[in-house]
Amino acid sequence: MKRTAILLGSLAIRVFVHGQSDTVTLESCYQQAEKTFPVARQLELLGKSNDLRIKNLNKNYLPQFNVNGSASLQSDVTEISLNLPANFPAINFPKISKDQYKVTLDVSQSIYDGNSTANQKKLEAFNLQSDQESVRIELYKLKDRINQVYFNIFLCQKNEELLEASKTQLESKLKEVESAVLNGTMLSSNADAIKAELLKIDQQLIETKTDRITAFKILSELTSNTIPETSRLALPRIQISSPAFEDKRIELQLYDVQQSRLGILKNMVTTRWNPRIYAFGQAGYGRPGFNFLSNDFSPLWIFGAKLSWNLWNWNQNKNEKKIYDIQGDIIRSQKETFDKNLRIEADKGIAEIQKLEELLQKDEEIIGLRTKISQTASVQLDNGVIMSSDYISRMNEETQAKLTLELHKIQLVKAKISYLFTLGKL
Repeated sequence: MKRTAILLGSLAIRVFVHGQSDTVTLESCYQQAEKTFPVARQLELLGKSNDLRIKNLNKNYLPQFNVNGSASLQSDVTEISLNLPANFPAINFPKISKDQYKVTLDVSQSIYDGNSTANQKKLEAFNLQSDQESVRIELYKLKDRINQVYFNIFLCQKNEELLEASKTQLESKLKEVESAVLNGTMLSSNADAIKAELLKIDQQLIETKTDRITAFKILSELTSNTIPETSRLALPRIQISSPAFEDKRIELQLYDVQQSRLGILKNMVTTRWNPRIYAFGQAGYGRPGFNFLSNDFSPLWIFGAKLSWNLWNWNQNKNEKKIYDIQGDIIRSQKETFDKNLRIEADKGIAEIQKLEELLQKDEEIIGLRTKISQTASVQLDNGVIMSSDYISRMNEETQAKLTLELHKIQLVKAKISYLFTLGKL
């Protein structure tokens, strides 16, 4: 199917004043919502959280200090006894106390951690990017909510304009009919029918105004900005060109980040096989010291290096890598599914645009005919050929035709905006 890519030609950013009411643009609503909607603050908070995590990981390269102390009382201690000949003088061996005390300062310094910390820092970077992309997706979806409310307001405003025009036309005709009734050339029921229709229009105006005010309140909440209910909305201008289908949705970037993140996780599994080398030291004071035959309090110290290397873990690492490979396949499947659904939505969007463009051509023809019929009915009512109810029907048909035209115009722009949203081009 031939696709038509619709590019946003001019969504004016400026909000300008016209008369006593502000004119609001769709783009200004987008920008205001992206700045002030609560979820937008998460981008900065996620960045700060990531900075702290990186700082903590950098601490892995610094020496670690621990103070340890102990006091114990044991049931027995090591004793030395020798069976000497009778003529040998007695040897007095030191007697070790059963109560023992020790306070030490232990220091450890990582020399080589198998690149574990470096990979963890890379993982945190991808975690940050993934979380931020998720927030941007939420902000992008916010545009669709704004679109719904924005075009609903636009439709209400156009409906009010047409109803007010019909009301003015009916009030003018009512004066003519009332004059004819006073002159005895027309029945009073004709005037009553017009008055009833005017009351019906007032009801419709009340409903439309209420819907418009409610929609403005919702738009104000979405943009965190008070938008007066008297504001006028600018209809975006759209240009149409015909390149090939191009998907620019943020979700695709999230899938790519998730795939890269799995690559880091697989590398971290590999680093578990790497050896770890540490330097360590201990200094302290206690009884006994490292000379277990001394019963005196004495200082003690020891320094050295340690190697730790897990040579075999019964294929646990291998199986864990397979798990990440499966997760990668799942993400690719999700990405393909998302892209296919997007193509379906794009095809539906193009079909909707083409349908509305054809309907608009017919609307113009219908309005021309309905206007002629309505004008003829007006003359017929003046001449007493038809009743006012017939005239009202003809006028309502003309009004409905004009309303349908405006509705299709708004729906066409909305369909184009929705298509842009689908492709990620808003």
